[in-house]
Amino acid sequence: MNSERPFPISKDALDTINSFAWFLMDAFWMLGVPNLALMFVLPTLLTGLGLLYLEKRRTVFFINMAINCWIWMNTLWMASEFFENPELLNWSRGVFVVGLVFIVFAVKSSEDLRETFSHFRRFRLLKIKK
Repeated sequence: MNSERPFPISKDALDTINSFAWFLMDAFWMLGVPNLALMFVLPTLLTGLGLLYLEKRRTVFFINMAINCWIWMNTLWMASEFFENPELLNWSRGVFVVGLVFIVFAVKSSEDLRETFSHFRRFRLLKIKK
């Protein structure tokens, strides 16, 4: 059974583009260069949505929804600082809660927690033995 929908870019390439765009968005935010940070918002959001579309498995979909919430949380937080709009930070906090709910859904629907959390790129680096 194929767990991915057809897409013009491979999942690995899309994941790499997403990580790179997100990294640059956050780096330029940290460096206080709003124009460059904002330039990477759209590629980060679009590639995140592409990854969300690609996956058919329910548990991985929930994890990808949580990751997309993380992207939106980051973007709203950044925008709240750049545009000096505290309301956007409140929206960011709300998206954080929604992301936690998706993680709970993923855990509840998972048959293998190790495999489920491997979709968070940082957890893939862990060498956990069965």
